[in-house]
Amino acid sequence: MNKANGIRQLEPKALWANFAALNEVPRPSKREERVIEFMKNFGKKLGLDTSVDDVGNVVIKKPASPGKEGRPTVILQAHLDMVHQKNVKHGF
Repeated sequence: MNKANGIRQLEPKALWANFAALNEVPRPSKREERVIEFMKNFGKKLGLDTSVDDVGNVVIKKPASPGKEGRPTVILQAHLDMVHQKNVKHGF
């Protein structure tokens, strides 16, 4: 079993399936177009207010649960790019 399939077996399955799908999107720094599109589609598929600004920030807004409208707003922020690892053998 590869790592992505193993991740998809963790609980809660929906969360880890989404995480695995995101990890399948190449997204090196300065070339985030594909992950921006992925996140935009993710928000829209959930029926959430989703937008992308001129510099590529993706904003997904989810309204409060019924009865929780007066609670403080929660904001989650993260980078979309990923710094790729390169394994190099050094001959010191």
